[in-house]
Amino acid sequence: MRASRLAPGTALSPLENPPSTGLRVVELDALRGLAALAVVAFHYTTHYGNEVGHIGPAPMSFAFGNYGVHLFFLISGFVIFMTLERTRTAMDFIVSRFSRLFPAYWAAILLSAAVVYSIGMPSQRLPWSDVALDFTMIQQILGAEHLDGSYWTLQVELFFYAQMLLWFVLGQLQRIRWIIFAWLVVAALSGLAEKNGISVSYTARELLILHHIPYFAIGILFYRMRTRPTERVVDGLLVGLCLVAIAIAYTPIYLEVAVICTAIFAAFALGWLRGLRWAPFAFLGTISYSLYLLHQAIGFSLIWQLENNGLSASLAAVCAAVGVTGLATLLTFLVERPAMRWIRRAWKRHREAKPTARPEAS
Repeated sequence: MRASRLAPGTALSPLENPPSTGLRVVELDALRGLAALAVVAFHYTTHYGNEVGHIGPAPMSFAFGNYGVHLFFLISGFVIFMTLERTRTAMDFIVSRFSRLFPAYWAAILLSAAVVYSIGMPSQRLPWSDVALDFTMIQQILGAEHLDGSYWTLQVELFFYAQMLLWFVLGQLQRIRWIIFAWLVVAALSGLAEKNGISVSYTARELLILHHIPYFAIGILFYRMRTRPTERVVDGLLVGLCLVAIAIAYTPIYLEVAVICTAIFAAFALGWLRGLRWAPFAFLGTISYSLYLLHQAIGFSLIWQLENNGLSASLAAVCAAVGVTGLATLLTFLVERPAMRWIRRAWKRHREAKPTARPEAS
């Protein structure tokens, strides 16, 4: 059966909220929202308990929610490859990604800093030099700490976009299978070296995102299987190699996570997740990026204050989740979306503007 390709108007950006269509894009967006919610649940229960310590009985643990970020990586692999296949120039891609990621991110840093330095825990208050470097989104490789601990994934995403843009500029996306194979070999060798106590360059490992690249590769391959049905067998075998590389390079839990994420994507590709089109899931997907940006630093500050004022750990976590969801909704509709539209329209006007002919001298 021939697989339908997505219409040009439905192309997704990494971490971007797609338009509603009948082509199962809504399900993908909802998966992003559910993954963000899983990360929030992990941070407000298990992670807060480990890092800070709840006052009184701890709430139910959501330790598995920590691995929602790996589902993000699969989604990004899928959508970034789809986006680049529909991108005309490198600058179009750069403007699109910048408009999608940075305005909301910068606003989230300012809002998080306002909360942390007013009602947050003393341990949350970084040196201002670190906060300034956070605006780059690559603060970890620059030696600074994250104001919000969740920001580490944004550097990973950014380096993945940079790699894919490089292959696009070099005209090599048609050879993505060979690129993926090379990624897997390097990731496996790096993982084996670390397991055997052999030092691996931190900078090279981070720039090449060796700990995460097989997950992005699985997402790319699922996009290819969806749009190139005659090549599904080979791409499916490469998905298997991705799982083998993860098994070789990482601890067993990451293979389990990869298998679960792959199964979720297979269900998505087969159209078994249509229930995720329900409006609340779609809304959660819409605010997922802002929710992810805001939840940890602000949430920890709120939980700390609420528990110290007598609320139970469970109720404090729920109140923090409700409050941060409200802030994320405001950030989405007052900053994230308007800034994205304005920047993209400005770039479109600039790109399409024709130079005015100079009048001839009399």
